[in-house]
Amino acid sequence: MQRLSIVQGPSHPPLMKITLGELTRRQSRKHGDRVAVIAQHQNEEITYSQLHKHSDDLAAGMVAMGTKRGDRVAVMLGNRSEYVYLLVACSKIGAIITLLNYAYSHTEILAALSTTRPKLFFTTLGTSKYDYRPCLSKLEQRIIPSLNMVVLLQDVDGIYLPGQSSPFFERFESLLETGRRQNINWKTFENRIQDTDILNLQFTSGSTGAPKAAALTHHGMLNCARYIGMKMDIRETDNVVIPVPLFHAFGLIIGAATVLPSEYFDAALTLKAVQRYRCTGLYGVTTMFIDQLSHPDFTHTNRTSLRFGLMAGSAMPEDLLLRVINKFPIKHIYTNWGMTELSSIATMTSASDPISKKQKTAGKILPNLTAKIVVPNTGTVLPWGARGEIVVSGFSVMHSYFEDDERTMGSIKHHPEDFEIMELKQQHGAAPRRWMHTGDEGYLDEDGYLVVTGRIKDLIIRGGENIAPLEIEERLFEHPAIKQACVFGIPNDRYGEVVAAFLELENGLARPEDEKIREWVRGTLSRYKVPVRIWWLGDVEKGCPVEWPKTANGKLRKKDIREIGTKML
Repeated sequence: MQRLSIVQGPSHPPLMKITLGELTRRQSRKHGDRVAVIAQHQNEEITYSQLHKHSDDLAAGMVAMGTKRGDRVAVMLGNRSEYVYLLVACSKIGAIITLLNYAYSHTEILAALSTTRPKLFFTTLGTSKYDYRPCLSKLEQRIIPSLNMVVLLQDVDGIYLPGQSSPFFERFESLLETGRRQNINWKTFENRIQDTDILNLQFTSGSTGAPKAAALTHHGMLNCARYIGMKMDIRETDNVVIPVPLFHAFGLIIGAATVLPSEYFDAALTLKAVQRYRCTGLYGVTTMFIDQLSHPDFTHTNRTSLRFGLMAGSAMPEDLLLRVINKFPIKHIYTNWGMTELSSIATMTSASDPISKKQKTAGKILPNLTAKIVVPNTGTVLPWGARGEIVVSGFSVMHSYFEDDERTMGSIKHHPEDFEIMELKQQHGAAPRRWMHTGDEGYLDEDGYLVVTGRIKDLIIRGGENIAPLEIEERLFEHPAIKQACVFGIPNDRYGEVVAAFLELENGLARPEDEKIREWVRGTLSRYKVPVRIWWLGDVEKGCPVEWPKTANGKLRKKDIREIGTKML
């Protein structure tokens, strides 16, 4: 009988059934004096008991402002200790913490808030990199009807001083003080909140344009974090540096004693934290490891405490893995694969795996998850070793795309084939399996390791940031001089991929300078979505085609266009 591409993770250890709020209370009782969070740039070391108490006060303040179970609480901050307080506080009252990318343009911020309709919005007037004041002025006009209040934090660098300009704005410290005056029966809240409730919303571009809000549960996120920690043999005494943004699942989920080296990624400050706190673990996307290896401070930083590292976010050059292992050195580097919709990582290598497996594969499936390789957009399982779409079922699959049934049903599907192939005939009344169709292409090697070969969807992954080409194409189409646009990713040593665009000039108009096109895109989209390379159809001197490559039914052949762009680099 032909072997089919199905793998199941171990059934042990069993899944936990606990909320983040209850877990924090337990940790406070058991390890109250142990450090939970270190914020190097804020000169803070926070114990579990302090985290528990501070998050209680913050949660009580939000309750006093009318926040209830199921309400969204939006957060747009750089990496800082208050981020952790907010996550735990929301979990204690059943509010859904909604994470916004701090690099969003004002248009993107307003779109995210309109989609999720939060009651409260925690942010700053600005930071060393961003000025949010124009956007906040628009919000003060109550253009988001659900939004009762913007809670302003002091920015880390002290550039912007939040004042009490109107009742619409509240200072973070004032909200905390309000919370301290409340008398809350926390047991009542605990009894109402289930581990299957939504814990947070994280925006992910997907491949169909505007960002989608993936709704992740306590159950999925906490069990995912637990299994990842066990896979890496994380110990109670470990300090782990987290330079990745906390608005991503990667930065938010994984950690022992979490060390935040800086508000935004800074190679020098990350290295400083490794030495200063004798860190044993280091996380990051490939570009972060590259920047640290090439930084002038690298050679005279004491890195001997490092034992393990986790590298994710984009394709990793095989020689980079060897450089990190040998030059940092980090004995155990874990390669992996996952996505926001799967609560973070779904497959990982182990410490005992040979280097060849870490270089060429994304490891094996985590406990209590099942993966299949199928004919894209179907449940038809392919033979072992064949390439197809990676689909995953189990505890970590997201609850939904928030209030978006159409997109949810397009990504999470039931497979009638389950009953025949895996003999998983359901008990009467039992819910069928939910399969997350990832849009990623891969296959299973002879030993059951997942090899990711590409993306069926046309996502561009730039240094760990997922970028949807359609979103950029739509902006380009709005330019009066552009008749047609095709956006895709091209290889880049630093970021894995960067954005490139093929453009067709509108008949009779003068061709704009490339920098003018970039300025146009920056008008509504984040800087990392701006095309690095721009080619124009018919520019034969540069090797551009005269006509678009198209399918028989007239659609642009993106694969061919991407290959042309790659050849012209």
